[in-house]
Amino acid sequence: MMKTIFNNQIMQLVSPLILVGCILFSTAAPVNAQKKERTRLKAYYEKLPNNNKKISIILTQGKGKSISGVQNSEVIVSTVAADSTLELATLITDSQGETALYVEPDYSFPKNEEGYVVINVNYNGNDSLRASKRKIEFLDLNLEVSLNIIDSVKYVEVEAFELDNEGNKLPIEEIDVNMGVKRLYNTLFLEEAETDEEGIASMEFPDNIPGDSSGMITVVVKLDEHDDYGTITKTADIDWGTAVDYSIASNDRSLFGDSAPLWMIISVAVILFGAWFNFLLAVYKVYQIKKLAND
Repeated sequence: MMKTIFNNQIMQLVSPLILVGCILFSTAAPVNAQKKERTRLKAYYEKLPNNNKKISIILTQGKGKSISGVQNSEVIVSTVAADSTLELATLITDSQGETALYVEPDYSFPKNEEGYVVINVNYNGNDSLRASKRKIEFLDLNLEVSLNIIDSVKYVEVEAFELDNEGNKLPIEEIDVNMGVKRLYNTLFLEEAETDEEGIASMEFPDNIPGDSSGMITVVVKLDEHDDYGTITKTADIDWGTAVDYSIASNDRSLFGDSAPLWMIISVAVILFGAWFNFLLAVYKVYQIKKLAND
């Protein structure tokens, strides 16, 4: 009787532990199986010099030093039109997890009540990666560049404006624009200015900038990563540079040039001639010795 009571007490203590263990075991496997790695989406708006609009997208996974691009994955780009969503494109990321949507200048994005363009970027995820999304909002700003010479001084004038529904210019003040010159691999920025109440920024252009053989240079004006307008770049070609002859002149004869000095050429020729002369002379002497031996 005591044994039965003792066994019942043990079962009463063990049974809850067994039940908890079964629950944990049954739930742990699906949680581990469904665990997915986090992904991140980044999106940037840019207006190119030819007025094409570009939305650059980067899709990454991991964290810290293990962040890498998610390649060959679909990213859906859409815009909000009134109360509905208009899908613009489905893009495929490259080996770095990057892709971009280019929009022609004559296409106008729909705008919300505040005049902003709303772009949604979505990645739906897969069996191992979580879904992620990104929303960017921007205003459609225009930059116009004019190059003028006033009293022998060169000026770069920038006009910043938006267009209303009737196509009228609305000047934008207090935005910083950078002026520079396009170089071989990058842009050399020279000056920064802020637009006034008329949306105008004027910058003096220096006289000592090297150009090509005819003095042509490419002037670059850029609004860089603005919170409301994104990045906008405009360029203009003009002969304001200093003409530079980039042809390679022939070097005089020298140890470090393309042509060796004459004394070196003569010395090497004499040495080679002497070596071959002695070699042929030795062959001739051997031949003479052999001939005398036969006689």
